[in-house]
Amino acid sequence: EENWKIVYLFPQTAEALARNMADKYPQIRYAACLSTSFLAKKNRKEMASNRILMYAIARVIEVDKNGNLEKKSGKDKKVLIASRLCTLKMLLHLSKDKDVSTKLARTESITNALVNVANRMEKNANILCMATLTNLTRHPDNLNHLMFKVPKLAPIFVTHVEGSDVECAKCALYALQNLSCDSNCRQEMANTTNLLGSVTKAAFKHDFPEQQISALHTLKNLSDDPFNLVTMTNTPGCTATLLALANNSGNGMAQYLACDTLATLSHWLLTLSARKNNKLMGDEKDGGEGSDSSSKRAEMNRRTFETSTYQMWT
Repeated sequence: EENWKIVYLFPQTAEALARNMADKYPQIRYAACLSTSFLAKKNRKEMASNRILMYAIARVIEVDKNGNLEKKSGKDKKVLIASRLCTLKMLLHLSKDKDVSTKLARTESITNALVNVANRMEKNANILCMATLTNLTRHPDNLNHLMFKVPKLAPIFVTHVEGSDVECAKCALYALQNLSCDSNCRQEMANTTNLLGSVTKAAFKHDFPEQQISALHTLKNLSDDPFNLVTMTNTPGCTATLLALANNSGNGMAQYLACDTLATLSHWLLTLSARKNNKLMGDEKDGGEGSDSSSKRAEMNRRTFETSTYQMWT
């Protein structure tokens, strides 16, 4: 362990590791991946900045691209899967470093590889993949880049929210919760296919409180954008779920978040009903410049509870 820093500083070490990760012999690939995972613990920033090494790691992750693993023997297949698992653990380790996170999120080969293999690997590897992507959303500077520069990232999270794996679903919801904190991402998220629907269903999962609270936080964050009012109210079950949770005192935090979200949506509705319009509908007809007109104008911003009839007899 004391040598990990020094060994990586040797000339051409990174290039040699990258070259061996692409070797035709699976055992050599695994040895290179294992060595890289050890060195990464003491050389996080340097490794994340090395494009050649990152590209080699991405190719190891995508080892099963186009069904390549099916062409290998049983023994070689196990070694290649172990190599992939090793690199995924290393990326998870790197993603937990705040200073490295920004570099890793902007390494196109890595983010694209993680998105491409998500939900296509064995359970343990898939959890590592989702946890790494979730960690990248923890840095505020990464949110806009991940949302708009990494293709199919949001749909991948939606797929895992709807999936059967509890840990992957939890990671996906945490990631969506973080992404929804960026005001520039909210409209794009709300318009992502099935995102609001899947998050709404997760918000009603009483058996999984962590998923439920994260889903409600996401809905609350999305409701902060007035342009999402129509999208959210038009999403089947969204308003009904919020109303049901708002009337359920069994979970205080869930009830609070549901009420907060409903209050935010109501605020935007009230704002729309009292638009900045200085003219009343009857002003042009009545010429209305009197005190009565002023009082009506003042009441535009609050409810009157008045009933309107049509030629009703008294």
